[in-house]
Amino acid sequence: MTTVAITGASSGIGLRAARRLAEEGHHVLALCRNVERSRAALGDQVEIVETHMEDLDSVRGAAERAKQAGVEVLINNAAIFDMGLKRRTLSPQGHELVWATNHLGPSALAAELIDTLAAAPDGRVVFIASKGLVAMPRIRIRWDRLDGEGWYTPTRAYYHAKLAQVMTAETLHERHGDAVTVSCLRVPAVRLDPAKLAAQPRLQRALYAPKNRAAAAPAQVADAYVRLAVGPEPDAVYVDERGAACPVPRFARDRANRERLAAATRAAIAPETGAVG
Repeated sequence: MTTVAITGASSGIGLRAARRLAEEGHHVLALCRNVERSRAALGDQVEIVETHMEDLDSVRGAAERAKQAGVEVLINNAAIFDMGLKRRTLSPQGHELVWATNHLGPSALAAELIDTLAAAPDGRVVFIASKGLVAMPRIRIRWDRLDGEGWYTPTRAYYHAKLAQVMTAETLHERHGDAVTVSCLRVPAVRLDPAKLAAQPRLQRALYAPKNRAAAAPAQVADAYVRLAVGPEPDAVYVDERGAACPVPRFARDRANRERLAAATRAAIAPETGAVG
């Protein structure tokens, strides 16, 4: 039995992966913002830990519970991509909400847990990126606007943070790869659950409907989560849903860029948290 912490497990891929892991007999900690919805979706087969990924204090609280449970695997699944979020919104610590939820929170959680994972017989951390980065070969980290002011759109903010996750995974592999297996899954377009699709603005629902029908089923991608969590070690850090190595985005290949992001991330999440800096 492996103790696995997974964020955002109340719907979509995370829900399917949490169920699969629990059904296979693993101890699953579902780090979710809505405890009631998570309990309704997951039942009693997993442990629910209330966690708001945009709030660094909440992330640290969840990390403490994960440490107590002897976490061996972390899956940083939670993310937001809300086309209805037209205006820049801030987290409790004053960071742009998408950057905070999709990059700072996962990075802080990994930093808090890296020593515990390293002490496990087969410690692992899984980050999640997006195949959409392939269509953005010139994407880069906006060093002077990390929190989105002046250039924010939901799409820009989302892929900016996903690029940062690829870079963070590569950095953690360089620094802790001898003790922890670090991977980053390049997720393809995935079919939205009906409730999530219904929550989108009407125009967005209409535009997304054809893509949603052609997208991969969440359960298929959940198989990749489970494989990276408890299956054979991947052959590369950045992999697709089949486990094949993916080309790292151009900007992320530069070690100086990765080091600069690690320092900026450390400064944002806590000076004393050095695992990503």
